[in-house]
Amino acid sequence: MTLAPKPQSVAKVPSYCYNCVAGPDFMTVKVVDGVATEIEPNFAAEDVHPARGRVCVKAYGLVQKTYNPHRVLQPMKRTNPKKGRDEDPGFVPVSWDEALDLVAAKLTATRAKGLTDEAGLPRLAASFGHGGTPGMYMGTLPAFLAAWGPIDYSFGSGQGVKCTHSEHLYGEFWHRAFTVAADTPLADYVISIGSNVEASGGPCAVTRHAGARVRGYKRVQVEPHLSVTGACSAEWVPIRPKTDPAFMFALIHVLVCEQGLDKLDVPFLRDRTSSPYLVGPDGLYLRDAA
Repeated sequence: MTLAPKPQSVAKVPSYCYNCVAGPDFMTVKVVDGVATEIEPNFAAEDVHPARGRVCVKAYGLVQKTYNPHRVLQPMKRTNPKKGRDEDPGFVPVSWDEALDLVAAKLTATRAKGLTDEAGLPRLAASFGHGGTPGMYMGTLPAFLAAWGPIDYSFGSGQGVKCTHSEHLYGEFWHRAFTVAADTPLADYVISIGSNVEASGGPCAVTRHAGARVRGYKRVQVEPHLSVTGACSAEWVPIRPKTDPAFMFALIHVLVCEQGLDKLDVPFLRDRTSSPYLVGPDGLYLRDAA
């Protein structure tokens, strides 16, 4: 029988999970001979962390993601210009020189047209995950972007370096918000439509909701199937699939037309939400010329 060699070094490195917007959750990474082998909680800041030092179960899969043999190791170039559900993008690996030359050519062509278009808006848009992306992941790119000139950063696509899911993308489009989250610590009544936060919110969200229920907070979960979030809510409304917009417009109609504006917090709706937005003939938000 051959015994495995004894590890030369074992260390436990405190860190945090930024795998998605639910974090950052504190965690400890066990490193054996320079290789991360497992994830553990980190209770060093248990008294101040909303999840009391516990980390989401998704974080335990980060070791597999870090060493996945199929991970992207170099720039990839799309070879199929057609886009669609059934289209293979045809990504092929290219060298850093080819990738940088391709981007430089596009930037040069954009600059030749002028940094802004006829409407005075930037021709160049950039998206890096916005709020949660640490500058240390971006090297000298922020300095280059600052020297470039006007850039449209409004297109959000995800938090951290690995997320990029649709909540952020559509949130940016619909109401210029990076994420959609109920104010669980302070709210008394929340209508949750299709957000399975008990599964996706991590230990921070679960802990906050548990504490809110103790003080009398009520959440109504509106969704076709009974998720774990619906099971943990005060009420589950089994709505028919794809009727969520009709349900929401009905709520708005009842509030505005049947209850009346005098019963609503109009200053809050006007100043803190997207309620007063009007859509112009061009399909964009209507703006005052000034």
